[in-house]
Amino acid sequence: MRLPPVPRAAPVTVAAVLALAGCSSGAGPDPAGETRTVEGAGGAVEVPADPERVAVLWRPTLSAATRVGADVVGTLGDPTAADGALAPFLPDGAEAPPVVSGSPAEGDVDLERLAEAEPDLIIGVSTAHGAQAEALPELEAIAPTVLLEWTGTESWRGHLSEVAEVLGVPEEAEAAEEEYRRAVGDARTRIEDAVGDPASVEVSLLRLQSPQEIRIETPASFPGQIADDLGLARPEGHREPDAERDFVSESYENLDRADADVLFVLSGSGYEDAPDSFGSGVWAELGAVRDERVYAADYDHWGASNHYAALRVARDLADGVTGEAEPAL
Repeated sequence: MRLPPVPRAAPVTVAAVLALAGCSSGAGPDPAGETRTVEGAGGAVEVPADPERVAVLWRPTLSAATRVGADVVGTLGDPTAADGALAPFLPDGAEAPPVVSGSPAEGDVDLERLAEAEPDLIIGVSTAHGAQAEALPELEAIAPTVLLEWTGTESWRGHLSEVAEVLGVPEEAEAAEEEYRRAVGDARTRIEDAVGDPASVEVSLLRLQSPQEIRIETPASFPGQIADDLGLARPEGHREPDAERDFVSESYENLDRADADVLFVLSGSGYEDAPDSFGSGVWAELGAVRDERVYAADYDHWGASNHYAALRVARDLADGVTGEAEPAL
């Protein structure tokens, strides 16, 4: 299970945060108006019954909160990138909310920016790293804060439901789940109409990690889960990840292990110099390349572990398996 590296937040004193939040003691501001009690990873939290300004401290939380109709006033993101590099976590064409962090990493929350966003509710995450749990007193000094457990890429569907519960709109989570089921059903129907039983097609999801490393995405990964939901088969050696990972790490010398009926090659902003065509060199001997069934995909979206990315991955998988996408040759 992959979690991003976690730099610690820039030092900000509790007193400074309390001053920004307009508080005079270590206790956080009380929610205004009617309240509800919700359960987070750290226990019960009293939150506004109808929050109007929600800050989210995890990018998949941005997707979940947006999908269930929250007004997000601040989120983790990359302040040096256009729109905070948040497009993979939003519906097409949506405007990104302000970034309140120095980077997308869990522990890089900019407490001053967060306070200036004036949220009436903060939703963060509790992970094995525990960076936001450590910062909970500072966060609670700004607004009531609920931390939700995130254990890895498999958390994305349950996380949306938990966010909806915190925001008091569980019916929106049910609607989102139905939207995903329809997207999977539509993609599967397209595949069945074009090639028959999806289980008769082996697909390989290969991430270009660096000039030295390739990674086979297994069913434990985010795109692998969606391929499984579509009923697509995986080659031998693609189902079991490396220990404590959701992928299999390989070198380019073992590129043949990534071959399949249909090959999706994933690269993104983490590897800027990755190739985007695969018709020559070490790729030429792969059966999927010879059959012109190799497709390039954007790992920034395919690895984003959220509702909107899931809809895109289901569509992209169907485009490749049906041959409607252009081969990357």
